[in-house]
Amino acid sequence: MTRKILIIGDSHSAKLSFGLGNFLQKKSSDDTTQDSDHQYRTKYIDKLGNNVWMEDSLVTYKNKTLNFYISCHPGRSALHFDFENFASGTQKEMLKDWNEEGRIIMPWFGYIDVRNWLPQTGLNNYVDVENVVRTYIDNATSKFNKARVIFIEPMPQFICIVTSRFRFNHTDPAIEFEDRHEFQLKFVSELRKQCLERGLDKPVSISDILGTDMIEPWMQPKTPITYFLNDHLKPQYYTQILEHIYSNVK
Repeated sequence: MTRKILIIGDSHSAKLSFGLGNFLQKKSSDDTTQDSDHQYRTKYIDKLGNNVWMEDSLVTYKNKTLNFYISCHPGRSALHFDFENFASGTQKEMLKDWNEEGRIIMPWFGYIDVRNWLPQTGLNNYVDVENVVRTYIDNATSKFNKARVIFIEPMPQFICIVTSRFRFNHTDPAIEFEDRHEFQLKFVSELRKQCLERGLDKPVSISDILGTDMIEPWMQPKTPITYFLNDHLKPQYYTQILEHIYSNVK
């Protein structure tokens, strides 16, 4: 039986997708074909009415035993991600049949919520961790109510933040690592708790895979980052994540 896995996530899923083809070709003796590497830009209007352009992509690989799709949406949050309408353009056609029994959906959001918003408890209309996680799970499981939904815990916070191309300062607030780390632990704990209460699979723990609940500078690329909006790891750490999913999600 062919395994069918779809990861829907933020910019870390984009980095994950870059090594997917080589990873699968090394793992499988079957011919692995690439069906999509499509990138497109979507205009997003933020809370202050500013236009922000988001770059999305869909990377797909197939062989006889595995269909592995990664739908990437940099900068998106767990609270506000639109699971109902995220698949625009060619993604809409390619992903229309994914809400079926036997398919595995793996949402991977929450990094941006922890990094930018949850530590700012004084914000107007602030939404706390419990309600962010509840909304996130509700939205994902209502959209994919026939498939098996397995959440991936957010990427741990980076001690040193590397950013580029943010046009507006309010989208990239300077929040101390200690505060971000505190809310990372709260988010992960709440996600595990609510998944258990709802009878969902235990979330995939990125901290367990990487062996740390924080990202230290030596784990980050040293060359300038000109394409990505957020912080990222060296490629070998994304390979570790792929290895875990490939070996354990069945």
